Amino acid sequence: MVFETGFILLAIIQIFGFFVEGSAGFGSTVISAPFATSILGIETGVPFGTIMSTIFVVGLTLKSLKNISWKDLGKILVACLPGLFLGQYLFYIIDPNVAKVGIGLAVTLIAAFKIYQNIVSPLVLKKVKSGDEVDTLTKKVFRYSCLIIGGVVHGAFNIGGPLITVYTLEAVKDKIRFRNTMIALWATLDILNSINQFRNGAWTPYLWSAVLVCVPFAAVGFILGIKFLDKINREQFLRFVYVVLLAVGLNTLIRSLLVFM
Repeated sequence: MVFETGFILLAIIQIFGFFVEGSAGFGSTVISAPFATSILGIETGVPFGTIMSTIFVVGLTLKSLKNISWKDLGKILVACLPGLFLGQYLFYIIDPNVAKVGIGLAVTLIAAFKIYQNIVSPLVLKKVKSGDEVDTLTKKVFRYSCLIIGGVVHGAFNIGGPLITVYTLEAVKDKIRFRNTMIALWATLDILNSINQFRNGAWTPYLWSAVLVCVPFAAVGFILGIKFLDKINREQFLRFVYVVLLAVGLNTLIRSLLVFM
């Protein structure tokens, strides 16, 4: 087993990342990725995120089988799986920083718009929504496009969660079922990713050393996140998720842009 002081910083990041994962159903890998790839290198950092996520999401999925929106999970998988395999190929041929700038910008803009709709407009400007919004063809195309692109991004860099979340928030209204459906999705995609990474020789003693150090810290965050979700209502949950999306988008965008400076 190898030990580096950088593992401790990475382990502390897992507490926050898996708190978000346990409450929102996504985010641990995206939050951790900049630190993991910086500390471990991209060839180890990407499979590190996959393994860490797999350990926790598979366990929660098995525990929550009766409270998953299987119909919506099926739609998500059908839209994402082709992109997942394409992304695994693109990982080796495209500049990850260029791709992440685009991803970060897209997620930031989407999150900022949703924060205006759900936080600024009702709480700051005191505007009242006038009935249910019409679900137009344009909105549907946008949501499914997020699914497809999210699959590609997840296959390439394991950070497709924010884009896939855009679709799932509209499809699954109950906060617990939303979280469990997202978790079940990651369990499926992460297992497929793990198999591919294993075949490519990404599972090294160095990788598993980092995982062993970080798992206890991630467990603390994950449990706290699950408890937090039980204490908030649907409206508060949506606001929390959109703020997380904005933070994730800005983090991805800024860190990727700094590489070019």
